Amino acid sequence: MQKNIKSLILISALIYVFFAFLSYGQTQAGDVVLAINPQYPKANIDVTASLSSYTTDLDKANISWSLNGQLAVQNVGQKSFSFKVGDIGTQTILAVQIQASDGSFINKQITISPADIDMLWEAQNAYVPPFYEGKALAPSEGMIKVVAVTGSSSGEKYIYNWEQDDDNKPDSSGYGKNFYSFKNSYLETSNTVETSVSDLYGNNIGAGKIIIKPGTPKILFYEKDPTLGTKWEKSLNDGFTINPNGETLVVEPYFFSPRNLNSGDLGFKWSLGGSEINTPTIKNELSIKPESGQSGTSTIQVSINNIRTLFLSMTKTLNVNF
Repeated sequence: MQKNIKSLILISALIYVFFAFLSYGQTQAGDVVLAINPQYPKANIDVTASLSSYTTDLDKANISWSLNGQLAVQNVGQKSFSFKVGDIGTQTILAVQIQASDGSFINKQITISPADIDMLWEAQNAYVPPFYEGKALAPSEGMIKVVAVTGSSSGEKYIYNWEQDDDNKPDSSGYGKNFYSFKNSYLETSNTVETSVSDLYGNNIGAGKIIIKPGTPKILFYEKDPTLGTKWEKSLNDGFTINPNGETLVVEPYFFSPRNLNSGDLGFKWSLGGSEINTPTIKNELSIKPESGQSGTSTIQVSINNIRTLFLSMTKTLNVNF
């Protein structure tokens, strides 16, 4: 009786090992990887899909490729397949069925929704004068905002994964987070910002990348007309002649931060003829009037700096006649 029990246990163990081996030998879906190139296709371009596996001999497998439910190609060892995606907003459903040499089947599917991801950026707190038509450059240690534009009305419903200089930014990533803000560093000559976009089902929508270089601030002098106001159409150069009745000069610190010139973070220091003078009530305007009967030359100098940063500082000198 005891011998029969031992035999029964041995037989059960052999059956378990056999079926465990058989189960292990079956091809699993996770053994095969379906990839596309490019990973984030734009609209109306050619895409190549490919299969790879470390455990399944795909060269001996019968592989069928389908697009949007229609069989496109079927062959033994057909590990790659090229096709064209549609317009922005359309979906291409790529499906592949693999019949391995052991008779098992594996099904893989991917949905492609092409989108052109435009990356736009702005310097959030950089100063430019009124009516300036250009783009405000990013100041040193300034705040920069990058926006990913998908060109689709569903853009806010996508998931955005942000990176800055190859560093993942999980706190800034997620559903509907189509923008990323950061403060650049004076130690860096440029910043690379990237995002990958997917929908709620895990389908890749697209990717964007932009390189942002900080701009160089500049200070320009302008004449302020009593009636017309500041003449921003033309900056002043050395040799400007001061009106005997007096002039008001305006300095504009392009691409300085913060944007509000009245902020306590911006310091202005003025000097006339080499001697420091009191900062005017309006920090970027200086009113001067030559003494009656006097003529000659002099220098007007202004130094502007942001006391919250290390290197956002600049001096500008204007040589004038009177």
